[in-house]
Amino acid sequence: MRRPRPAAGLSLAVIVAAGVMSGWGTGRATADPGPGGTLYVHGASRACSDSGTGTESRPFCTVQAAADVVEPGDTVRILGDSLSPYTEAVTLTRSGTGDAPITFSGAPLPASRFKAVLAAPASAPALTLKGVHDVRVESLTFSDEHGSDVVAVTGSDHVTLDGSTVENAAPTTPVTGTAIGVDGTSSDVTVSRNTLYPSTAYGVRVAPGAARVTVTTNMILTQQQGGIAVSGTTDTAVTSNTLFAPCATAISLDGGSSGVVENNVATTLDSPMQTRICQAPTAPLYTVSADSTGRITADYNVAAHEGASATPARTPYSWAGTPYATSAAFRDATGQGAHDIDGINGYPTTPTEHSPLIDSADATAPGELGTDLNGLPRVDDLLVDNTGTGTGHSDRGALERQDTLTIAAGDVPTPPKGLAPLGISLKTDATSSWGAALTYSADFGDGSTPATGTPGTPVTHTYATPGRYTTRLTFTEPDGTHAEKSYVGVTAGTAAPPAAALSVAPDTADGQTAAGYARFTVPAPADAWEVGYRTLSFGDGTQENLADGAEQTTHQYPAPGTYTATLTQTDLLGRTTTATTTFRAADAFIPVTPQYDTEKTIAAHGVLKLSAATLGADSNGVDAAQLQLVTSNAKASGALTLYAHGTTRPGTAGVTFEPGRTATAETTVKVTPTGAVDVYNGSSGAVTVDMATVGLQSHAQYADTYHPATPARLLDTRTGTGGVHAPVAGGHSVTLAVGGTHGVPANATAVVLDVTATTTKASGSLTVSTHGTSGSSVSGPFWTTGQTASAQVVIPLKDGKIVLRNGSKASANLVADLAGWYGTTANGSEFLPVTPVRVLKTARIAAHATLKLKVTGAHGVPAADVTAADLNLTVSAPSGNGYLVAYADGTARPGVYSLSFTKGHTTVDRALTKVGADGEVDLYNAGSVPVNVSADLVGGYLVFPAS
Repeated sequence: MRRPRPAAGLSLAVIVAAGVMSGWGTGRATADPGPGGTLYVHGASRACSDSGTGTESRPFCTVQAAADVVEPGDTVRILGDSLSPYTEAVTLTRSGTGDAPITFSGAPLPASRFKAVLAAPASAPALTLKGVHDVRVESLTFSDEHGSDVVAVTGSDHVTLDGSTVENAAPTTPVTGTAIGVDGTSSDVTVSRNTLYPSTAYGVRVAPGAARVTVTTNMILTQQQGGIAVSGTTDTAVTSNTLFAPCATAISLDGGSSGVVENNVATTLDSPMQTRICQAPTAPLYTVSADSTGRITADYNVAAHEGASATPARTPYSWAGTPYATSAAFRDATGQGAHDIDGINGYPTTPTEHSPLIDSADATAPGELGTDLNGLPRVDDLLVDNTGTGTGHSDRGALERQDTLTIAAGDVPTPPKGLAPLGISLKTDATSSWGAALTYSADFGDGSTPATGTPGTPVTHTYATPGRYTTRLTFTEPDGTHAEKSYVGVTAGTAAPPAAALSVAPDTADGQTAAGYARFTVPAPADAWEVGYRTLSFGDGTQENLADGAEQTTHQYPAPGTYTATLTQTDLLGRTTTATTTFRAADAFIPVTPQYDTEKTIAAHGVLKLSAATLGADSNGVDAAQLQLVTSNAKASGALTLYAHGTTRPGTAGVTFEPGRTATAETTVKVTPTGAVDVYNGSSGAVTVDMATVGLQSHAQYADTYHPATPARLLDTRTGTGGVHAPVAGGHSVTLAVGGTHGVPANATAVVLDVTATTTKASGSLTVSTHGTSGSSVSGPFWTTGQTASAQVVIPLKDGKIVLRNGSKASANLVADLAGWYGTTANGSEFLPVTPVRVLKTARIAAHATLKLKVTGAHGVPAADVTAADLNLTVSAPSGNGYLVAYADGTARPGVYSLSFTKGHTTVDRALTKVGADGEVDLYNAGSVPVNVSADLVGGYLVFPAS
């Protein structure tokens, strides 16, 4: 009766030729003993420790550490690594019991596909079993580079060495070692289903005094001094081994050994050179010495040769010192080998169909296994007459010929998909290469009873419930041999396709945001099993394929703007659903310690190009720079216009200047992808400009958001607001606390202030600095004697304080008004730079009158969600002195300065101004004369995150 065996794809044929020569079969699967009583060794794991307990999460680093603590019933699982073998001389001295043996296994776990390799050091075997009993070693790979002993069994009993490999290239010098050695004080040792490559002198060697040693179903290749050498051993079984191209005798028994030698296949080469040190071997394949012949039974063995010649290159037999050239001569002279075969070609592969090796072995031979080298069963080939003994129908040697069950390619469910209820038909065509009668079982994967029958009759089935099912078609021979084919993906679809859903949020970390970095959330749809594939298009020309379950993915947008992302979800029936969401990519603010190091003179109507490196704008994702400009040495009145290099020059002004005066202003300028900025001198004379970067706006860096404030006065030395109630003497400073007051948190990173000097007694300037650090300062307004002058500045904060220094030789009253601050994302705003545009062409505002200016819904600024506008305001040649107040429409007018003007002098200043709910900014003329005012828009701040 044949035994069931596993199928391999559509064919059960086992091709072993390549397998043996390449090392396949070294990781034969064995049952996982489970977590109880299992010690793990994984030297490549970062968590390994030899002082631990050998758990899977904290394994031992070395095999020896496990060998030192293993207990009866334990299994030591040795996990492999792609690069690092275990170079150890492992010695096991601990034993199991008959009911609870100790097992060392290198069979890979599902999480590790690498074989476990034990490399033999030069000084000792890779593994020594010393004085132990009831031990099993399986599925390990041993690497031997020294030609020395690899596995040694000493003073031990009831030991099994199964399914392992000893591998290395054939040595080029004589070696003396043994792949698997059993000493004379050991007994009841089984050496089975191992593959031994030509790295040692002997494959298996058993020393005098040993007893009951079984060497069975091994593949042994080209050993220098002997394949299997047994000396002085009682009750030996050398059974069903395949030995190829031995340099010396394939199987030898001497020293009064007793036992059986059966079902072995030994093959010699016709080639005159087998290896560099194994030239034209002449030793017989099978040798039994005179002191052992009376105690040895030899039969069913094969003496084969590789090549076309009918005459073997070597003498097959030596019995009691007498050589025999044929199996017939051997049989006639000794009475042994009654069923031996010689004169055939062989190779260490599975026997070809109709080979005389098939079903011709003695199935009752001592040591005969029910499975072959690769764990496949010994089966009856129906195309070959059974000439062996017993009922097992074994093939000779280590490899067993298997039937080939072929399942037709058309045996698939038809149709494979449709709406539930879905009726399908399944063909059942299969053949056996041996002509065995087959039956089938069709499991439809929906819990229904499998359908059974004989091949050739289609079977039908209806899937009543929507779902994705796996059909499994199994064909079985009368003896249990079987093969199966699974078809994954019969789809009985729902009436409507699964709905798609998509949401997006900006990415934040530690209170900052990368305002152009989107985090998309795609929840798992109902009936996720029905989704075939999903594609997320980000709206900027790029896309990403997603899995069918819940997903989170991120995307870096290339520039500020509003993008519509679309999720397209296609189900297994080809139906498509979509979901969209909008993401507004914008900028976050990076404070910069100002450095005035770009002083240049620009000729009349000339252009100064400033590189990204000069501006400090060459870091990741910078879209705009906040600059402070100080002009001097003007030869004629005029204005500077700033714009992105390579774009059309706008008709806007960043700062105005005139001969004999130093002027200052801050402005924001959009930069090119490379960061370059052009500065145009619109005057008829040259002017010198000194420029510093006070901040950057980036869509790709984690940075701060802006918090526009209701304008509030923080300092006024005329009234004592801010704690100082007296003019500030020339050359003196005032320290002002900003963080922790008027809604500015103590951890704000920068503040936006309108600073003013008034009742000035001499010309001078105001410097604003970060308190608690050096080198971080910006210029405030410059003034002449008696002039009131103001400027808006951005200044980094360290401890929440700033310092205002009167740079005049005489006293002046100082005023500081809060416009906003930069810091954490909560309730903050992100920046959207625009191409500079004049949104208010010269308009006349009467004394004490207000002009409403719409700043949203055009020029790249959205109609909604705008919290502040970044403006440059210009008052042209006023007929008197005064100041403007810029504030959010719909709110109470604050008592602050936004821009001070002086009779006859054109003035430009930045106004980073809060915007009303209607998108308008109010401009109030606090002076006593009408003024002509223009406004340039350079960007807007929007609610974060986008609604």
